[in-house]
Amino acid sequence: MTMQEIKHTLRVMPIHIINPNANKERAVYVGEELESLIDTLGAEIVERVMQKLEKPDNATYIGKGKVKEVAGLVKEKDVDVVVLSTTAKPRQVHALKTELQKVNPQIEVWDRVDLILQIFDKHASTIESKLQIELARMRYMGPRIYGMGFVMSQQGGGIGTKGIGETNTELMKRHWRAAMKKVVDQLRKISSNRELQLERRKKTGIQTVSIVGYTNAGKSSLFNLLTGKSTLVENELFATLDSTVGKLYLQALQKEILITDTIGFIRNLPPKLIDAFKSTLMESMHADVLLHVIDVSDPEVDTKIHVVNNILKDLGRNIDDDIYVFNKIDAIDLNEEELKVKYAAYSPLIISVKQNVGIEAVKEAIARRLATINN
Repeated sequence: MTMQEIKHTLRVMPIHIINPNANKERAVYVGEELESLIDTLGAEIVERVMQKLEKPDNATYIGKGKVKEVAGLVKEKDVDVVVLSTTAKPRQVHALKTELQKVNPQIEVWDRVDLILQIFDKHASTIESKLQIELARMRYMGPRIYGMGFVMSQQGGGIGTKGIGETNTELMKRHWRAAMKKVVDQLRKISSNRELQLERRKKTGIQTVSIVGYTNAGKSSLFNLLTGKSTLVENELFATLDSTVGKLYLQALQKEILITDTIGFIRNLPPKLIDAFKSTLMESMHADVLLHVIDVSDPEVDTKIHVVNNILKDLGRNIDDDIYVFNKIDAIDLNEEELKVKYAAYSPLIISVKQNVGIEAVKEAIARRLATINN
């Protein structure tokens, strides 16, 4: 089921899976993030289920007793989609869906990554972003094809036999590989064009700044303020999927530079999904300067800084010279000096895009950093 196929407001029931030994506060924030993702999809949360698990059930992830409880609620609340708050194995998702289909044949079961892919579908507007999402889905669903084949082979053939399921699995694998190669080839062409653009910029001496950060940190709002553009700004996750380029004139350098805004990051994304967006992220990877925008009002601010930095490192970007921009000072009680002391390790710039506070300091920091590169 994709966003294009949804004809009504989805009735969703999240299953919040909590390790009883984990930090309770963090578990709450992770749960809130899951529900923010569901809100971003435009779905309605009709019920919630909590399941405390030290270790996932091998068959259905949530265990037999909880499956029975969930099935009752699916029937009672007329649930369209059950969403697990974690990433599950293909056979676990399949087994849970099979059980729930006994009370609702149309039920969908998603894990956290499935939910994110549905949001990507909703926000995709260009050929590039649609291809990237298609590739991300194929890479993520590939193991599911193998999982389904395992179930089919268990049903169709015994030990030492080549059942119908095994044959179907091989057919599915071949189709999956061929379809993925086609998408990869199309994206390579787009990437090649982007690489040529980046090379032309460098040859002509055009310098670039890229804005990165956790999703919903205020990246697009800062981009609009710096460039005078009016790209989409919404209070929802993954509002930006494509890279957007704008211009900024720096008085200190008496020159014009390019600024790019791109997809926001989020915790626990499988590397295969991030890899699918490499053509878009190329702008950030090759930028002369990175502006790392942080929502200072977020209770998980420290965790989210590390999430973004770890993704950048995994992509091969040196983060030593990043400029850390702490946004939304208007939403907290601490003043600028207190924040500078608290986050001294990041040499922070403290701003409020909403109130247009600290923006000149951002421009000056960019100019200083670019000047050192020029020298």
